[in-house]
Amino acid sequence: MKHPQLNMADAIREVTVAMQKAIVDGYRSRMTDADDLVEVLLAIADRLDPPVAESVTTSFACPDCGERHSDRLVWITDEFPGADKFVRCDACGTIFDPTEGNP
Repeated sequence: MKHPQLNMADAIREVTVAMQKAIVDGYRSRMTDADDLVEVLLAIADRLDPPVAESVTTSFACPDCGERHSDRLVWITDEFPGADKFVRCDACGTIFDPTEGNP
């Protein structure tokens, strides 16, 4: 069994490499804000202790980034009163109607 500190160091390295690749590929800006920091910290936590998340079918996934984890697809009834059919993807910020179906 690896030393716990080595697992954390490995997780930080893996997430750092993934973030650097996303910058090079144009998916991320070099500018970091609080949302980026939260995403990095959650990615490290996920590497150390992978979540067991329920996934939605591909027809209900985010139409922009394809996110399927139900804990990252949030119903936003508070933001649009009376329109309780919209979902916000926490991965990319897209707001969509999951009943419209995605390609």
